[in-house]
Amino acid sequence: MANLIYNRGLDELAAWTSSTYKFLCMKGTGYTPDKDHDFVADLTPGSNEIAGAGYARVTASSKTRTVDDTLDRITYDCDDPAFGSIVAGETITAIVLCRFVTNDADSILIAYFDVADRATNGAPFTPTIPATGLLYTDQGT
Repeated sequence: MANLIYNRGLDELAAWTSSTYKFLCMKGTGYTPDKDHDFVADLTPGSNEIAGAGYARVTASSKTRTVDDTLDRITYDCDDPAFGSIVAGETITAIVLCRFVTNDADSILIAYFDVADRATNGAPFTPTIPATGLLYTDQGT
């Protein structure tokens, strides 16, 4: 599966430095990413989100938004999300970013990041955000 930015999520990036954004870990193949999905509830988190002991959604910290006129894009970045030690027995297949509002029904999907399957084993899980930033939007050509 490829990475994607949800359609509604593009609009929500305007509040990147002033709102709460969270990362969550997906498991298995029960969810098919769709740019038209709007809310965390569309992920069916009860079935498709990691749920093992030690797991919790992580709030994005040290968020920055940089306008790059040379490359005609805006880069969004933050610290690597530290999920902590998740009990053995699950396999992380993707990480999703959302703008947290009050619950899964109104928290807006921003991006889906496909990751190489990683079995949880009780060790800390902290995916590395590229040095070039978490994501960027540009005007295309």
